[in-house]
Amino acid sequence: MEINNPFPILDYYSPAYFCDRQKELQTLIKAFESNRNIILLSIRRMGKTGLIKHLFYHFRSENKKNIRLLYIDLLKTQSLSEFVKAFSNKILQDEQQNENWFKKLSGMLSGLRASITINDKDGTPALEFGYKTAEENERSLESIFQYLAEQKEKYLIAFDEFQQITSYPETNVEAVLRTHIQHQHKDSFIFSGSGKHVLISMFNDYGRPFYQSSEMVYLERLDVDEYAEFIQKKLKSGNKKMSLSLIKETIKQLDVHTFYVQYFFNKLYEIRSTQIKRDDVEELMDNILQEKEYVFFNYRNILTSMQFNLLKAIAKEGKVSSPNSSDFIKRYDFTQASSVNAALKSLSDKEMIYKEYGNYRVYDVFLSKWLERY
Repeated sequence: MEINNPFPILDYYSPAYFCDRQKELQTLIKAFESNRNIILLSIRRMGKTGLIKHLFYHFRSENKKNIRLLYIDLLKTQSLSEFVKAFSNKILQDEQQNENWFKKLSGMLSGLRASITINDKDGTPALEFGYKTAEENERSLESIFQYLAEQKEKYLIAFDEFQQITSYPETNVEAVLRTHIQHQHKDSFIFSGSGKHVLISMFNDYGRPFYQSSEMVYLERLDVDEYAEFIQKKLKSGNKKMSLSLIKETIKQLDVHTFYVQYFFNKLYEIRSTQIKRDDVEELMDNILQEKEYVFFNYRNILTSMQFNLLKAIAKEGKVSSPNSSDFIKRYDFTQASSVNAALKSLSDKEMIYKEYGNYRVYDVFLSKWLERY
């Protein structure tokens, strides 16, 4: 598939627009072939979803008819009933591609107590449910897994943002899901998410249902040299030149954070100049920060002064290992360690900062750059 801009930011297109991740791809392939489930972790916007879709593309390109692929994004789900709806609708969409799909699904539909409705605009089918109780939700989930078990094909099911299930009002979701998943002997699962601490706790804490049930894969930042060469080739495909050293410098300036690198070079690709120089990079960075300034200024209104000043301090430092140390507190005129710790927790809960390898960083790279100048 050819696209106008070789730096897509909204979706996965094909391997031609996907950089590296060969080691991680082979890990996922081998896990699937050996019936091992995977926990795929990384900070937000580092490329987890892209890697899953890259894996799906790999299996589809091999045209193996005995493999079925389901990707379910759980981010917007807020209860077990919404989980059931998202899961069953994905199965419905997948089966619709086959002949006699309605007859094939009839058993599952009766177990779900659901009817099929057709969207007036695009003609796509969706399920409408006629129940509300927790017991009915659990029975419906059982019907879904029973349906998958009865199929001759092997399913690879990816639950993205899997940590979302811990926020459901129902208290036994982990146990219910684990009970069903452990009996799906022919099917494999990927539990993907950016809530690192929550997911690690779910799968590593003794006594929790998913304890040590899956293999953990952490998605690191891409190798700068490989990423730079990939970007240079894509720029060249559009008759644009940029020195490898300047590309590497720009990638590092963007913290080697996949989404922000892709976003920046997506916009850089639009400029008319065929020879991209440092002035072009600096001008684009200025423009991006100016475009986002209204949103960034608004953070002062939704954060306390302590939280905002701590966010600014972390941005100025780049990364902070000991934010409650006396040196850090004195350098930024904070009052005491307890107030810093409270602000750290609040900023972490709001997902404005994250902790990686013992260091706190600002999640949004452009916000961090703006705060450095603020």
